[in-house]
Amino acid sequence: MIRRKVLIVGLDGAPFSQLLGQMQEDFPTMWQLARQGTFGVLWSCDPPITVPAWACMMSGKDPGQLGLFGFKRHRGYGYDDYGLVHSKLLPPGMLWDWVAGHGGSSVLLGVPPSYPPPAVRGVSLSCLLTPPGASPVCSPASVEQTLRALAPDFVFDIENFRSLSDTVLLERAVQGLKARFRFARALAREVPWDFFVMTDIGTDRVQHGLWNNDRDWGEAVRAYYRLVDEELGRWIEELPDDTCLWIVSDHGAQACRGTVSLNEWLRQHGWLKLRKEPRGPQALLPSIVEWKQTIAWAEGGYVGRIYINVRGRQPEGIVDPADFTRVCAELRAALAPGLTDATGARIPVAVYSPAELYRECRGFPPDLFVYADQLRIRVVGTVGVRDASAPEKESGRDRANHHHAGVFISYDPKARASGEVPQPVPLLSLRQYVESQLLGDTLTIGS
Repeated sequence: MIRRKVLIVGLDGAPFSQLLGQMQEDFPTMWQLARQGTFGVLWSCDPPITVPAWACMMSGKDPGQLGLFGFKRHRGYGYDDYGLVHSKLLPPGMLWDWVAGHGGSSVLLGVPPSYPPPAVRGVSLSCLLTPPGASPVCSPASVEQTLRALAPDFVFDIENFRSLSDTVLLERAVQGLKARFRFARALAREVPWDFFVMTDIGTDRVQHGLWNNDRDWGEAVRAYYRLVDEELGRWIEELPDDTCLWIVSDHGAQACRGTVSLNEWLRQHGWLKLRKEPRGPQALLPSIVEWKQTIAWAEGGYVGRIYINVRGRQPEGIVDPADFTRVCAELRAALAPGLTDATGARIPVAVYSPAELYRECRGFPPDLFVYADQLRIRVVGTVGVRDASAPEKESGRDRANHHHAGVFISYDPKARASGEVPQPVPLLSLRQYVESQLLGDTLTIGS
């Protein structure tokens, strides 16, 4: 049975490299927890993206086992047969299910994907995937009244955060941060719980919008994290003394050095055929593709996703299924020299198949994943750009890109401080540590 309380505070996208270097000076609450506990790199999944990463952390399964590879989920092999990920895609046996099976209660606040809010033994609140005006956003639905009373300024995400001015973005992020922690602290006081997990999406949003340069995330981002640290300090003062506390991120972040269009590269090298020459940058819509002459196409994101146009699988596929493996190998060989940016400089790429990344594969994964310059460069789906380079993301500026190296800080009042773990801890292993703490065990992390 459950013997101890565990609280996880998730800081979406918090990078180990930046946070560690400034923790002692700028973030005294996190520094004290790290000094008295254990901390290090929490190594994300592939791809290191918010929705699959949190689901992996809470399930102990990789994206292939979950069939979740990003914010969107393909529902079949059609060229536009996809929709947003939602909570009903999660498998039985998530961490909160395990807690309930051991007699405990959970509180989940904004843990992707949690729209619609899953029914749990306890309380759940929806996440950044929540559509505008959606209801209910809490389970049980009655909790929504408490949310509106305590935090009327609560938002699930910062709308159009990539197109806001720097000042407005920071103001809205801070407003959301304070409302989120205000509601979380109130629930922690008023609702019985054994396991409590909340995430703050603001850390991710200010990094994408306000990151400064290669070496430093900048004063605006640092100021936001200072407020996070202050909110953490206030909450910790209210917690029972025996509570185990985790500060974790689902992935890390780094300065974004630009974007490249994988579809433009495919087009220029004969893998993708359009019905007519584009007059300028545009999204790759199925209607502009000459599918009967197209071998492969791609979707953008923090990583690129390539799909082979297979006969009998795609609606207008042309690649014989018997040639699938050969075509993938040829495409990988063609990409091996890398892409080029607007100046003609080489951009190194790494290409992976799902079989190389996952223990098994469910759903409709891409046939190949493409990482550009170790995720320093974002891959976009645009066509009609020069030399496969694009000046900015299709939906607005993006000053940060993702990185595998997230962060964890674990404080267990019954364990001896052990300091920094020298090797990265896999994100998928976090669940087993939390389960052990809930059952009353003390941990040696990373052994």
